[in-house]
Amino acid sequence: MTKSIANPNNEEYLSMTDSPGIDVLSDVLRAIRLYASSYYCVDFSSPWGISEPQAECGTFHAVIRGSAWLTVPDLDSPIFLSAGDIIAFPTGTPHQISEQLNSRLLPGLDVLEMIQQNVNPFDSGQSVVTLLCGYFQYKKKSWLPLLRDMPSILHVKSGIDPKLDWLNSMVKILAYESRTLQPGSKVMVDRLTEVLVIQLLRWHMNNQENNTPGYFRALADTRLSRALSLIHKQPAKSWTVENLGSTVSMSRTAFSNHFQAIIGMTPMVYLSQWRMHIAYELLIDSNESMLSIAEQVGYKSEASFGKAFKKITGISPGQARKQG
Repeated sequence: MTKSIANPNNEEYLSMTDSPGIDVLSDVLRAIRLYASSYYCVDFSSPWGISEPQAECGTFHAVIRGSAWLTVPDLDSPIFLSAGDIIAFPTGTPHQISEQLNSRLLPGLDVLEMIQQNVNPFDSGQSVVTLLCGYFQYKKKSWLPLLRDMPSILHVKSGIDPKLDWLNSMVKILAYESRTLQPGSKVMVDRLTEVLVIQLLRWHMNNQENNTPGYFRALADTRLSRALSLIHKQPAKSWTVENLGSTVSMSRTAFSNHFQAIIGMTPMVYLSQWRMHIAYELLIDSNESMLSIAEQVGYKSEASFGKAFKKITGISPGQARKQG
């Protein structure tokens, strides 16, 4: 990525060669404190089936070997999964994954508990599938549109798309580490799973349809991602719709309309939400004064900051600090 360039007024703009969305996605993933890990990577024998209820975290399955059927209540028809397929549910959507559509199902929690006790619930015969299963979670108390626009399901066929060979290889490494007891394996599994989840979200970002609005499409939009990155890098700056638009070579009206059509809110509302997210983190994680925090997010007085904070979060800065 090239360095930023400065305009005659010494304002920092991003170069037109910056990769769209990458820094913004990193900003937001750090903000929501993404954490991920794998539950298990196990060989199952026929017949096998797992029923997963609505989860409070995101979940995923990767078919390392063999095949499976996936049933999701909100989908009209089941999905056949082949080796190399990765299926993820960022919002914890309930689902069933099994050998056959009529396979007997065990609750996912029961399966997990048995495997953690070194008991395979499906080992009565010859192994027919190897399944890698895991989860990812993030801070849900956030006012960022990334969480609002998380897809309910992601299906990546890394086993048959040559462009995704690298992803298929990474999943195989993750599967191997999940099944070994080498020094550092637990940390390796956690980090590799986090990388896997980020890659799935990046894949989703890069495969948005042009007529689908939402935050992930904004991340892949060159101009919007640059504007978002500037907001993230300089939250205390006195941004206006006009000067944000000028940084990406758009008029005030064109930028405002484009921003709202894709992200679903005005640039100034997004700016306020990002500022209050930063402020909330500082309030619960630091001992900085209220005025210092206010100044870091663009407010010159505690009163104006407090009013804006409560408008976005529904609580006062003092109440937020007590929660920390």
